[in-house]
Amino acid sequence: MNHVLKSRLHYRVIVTLKSGAAFQGVLWEQDRQALVLRDAEAIPGSNQQSVPVDGELVVLVADVDYIQKP
Repeated sequence: MNHVLKSRLHYRVIVTLKSGAAFQGVLWEQDRQALVLRDAEAIPGSNQQSVPVDGELVVLVADVDYIQKP
């Protein structure tokens, strides 16, 4: 497991995809191919409220542009 991501497990992060979509949630698990976010929400464009995501959100690492801590 990537040491940098492992140190952020169980912390809230923002994941921005190459498509421009963004999600905020608790980084629960990570491997070479995917990230799992819990308590996640989609971050919409400006002046809009975030939208809760039901269950866990699985994001393919190949689709991730960057990850940041809020």
